[in-house]
Amino acid sequence: MYNLEEIKAVHLEITSKCQAKCPMCSRNLQGGRINPMIELAEITLEQFKNWFPIEFITQLDSLYMCGNLGDPVIAKDTLEIYQYLRENNPTISLRMHTNGSARNTRWWKELANLKVGVIFGIDGLGDTHSIYRINTDWNKIIENAKAFISNGGWARWDMIVFKHNEHQVDECRQLSSKIGFAEFTVKHTSRFRDGQLNVLDDQGKTINILYPTTLSHSMIDKVKKAKEDALPIIHCKVQKGNQIYVSATGTVTPCCWTDMEHDIPMSISRIDYLDKIGVWPNLKNATIQDIFDSGYFDKIEQAWSTCGLKACSKQCGSFDRMNAQWAERSKT
Repeated sequence: MYNLEEIKAVHLEITSKCQAKCPMCSRNLQGGRINPMIELAEITLEQFKNWFPIEFITQLDSLYMCGNLGDPVIAKDTLEIYQYLRENNPTISLRMHTNGSARNTRWWKELANLKVGVIFGIDGLGDTHSIYRINTDWNKIIENAKAFISNGGWARWDMIVFKHNEHQVDECRQLSSKIGFAEFTVKHTSRFRDGQLNVLDDQGKTINILYPTTLSHSMIDKVKKAKEDALPIIHCKVQKGNQIYVSATGTVTPCCWTDMEHDIPMSISRIDYLDKIGVWPNLKNATIQDIFDSGYFDKIEQAWSTCGLKACSKQCGSFDRMNAQWAERSKT
């Protein structure tokens, strides 16, 4: 699939911890209790240094902090790791995705000083944002974003649209421009499956219901009609970009979609992956060189043309499937 020396980008989940309880996040069960499959973890500066040798860091073009579960702002050593990267590779492109509802303005100004680009997930205005981004504070997010941008930081506003906030898209776009965001993105999700999503509390009781936009409905239909048993040609996005994904617990996979350790045990994609690949290699018990030398990545590529992998077919297959989200991006 690729060699270690060819890797130019890392998608890093620095932590699986987060203060938010977004109902479509795998971290929790539809906004309720924590997913019993996950391990709450974070990568310390010392772990990062041990896992990624300086010679590897110097070959990178970019490092992006996001992941499947956590928020980079929550991790204790986020700034220190960015500083370490900047010191050892001055030209590396650094970015993160965050809900922005943590830390103080001083922290955000320090992040801007390190030339880290930030994508803020802000799903509406003060009256709608927290309907999906449960446990976040819209006013604090805006305060942090202003501090970051005013100190020279590059920022993008990402807005997931639902039925409850789609009427605010234009107003949010205008506000993003006023604050100084460089870009504004509207995202329509296909994570709805039955035309709605029941939001649960920790006892499993429905406390709210989310509904998709009209465009999200059309995406859902495309996903349902896609041929589950087809063996498509895979146009792997991360292979093209020479990228790997590293989770907060140390697992190494090509991308976040193939890191399914946290998925519910009977997940179809998880079972399919375990049947055909059988392992998620981990930096806690192997070096990054060992993982590449093991033939793990080659086994994944070979599966594309022999038995197929559901996760890869869904995200990068050539037949008529939509990705997890459709986005409309504009400069502000």
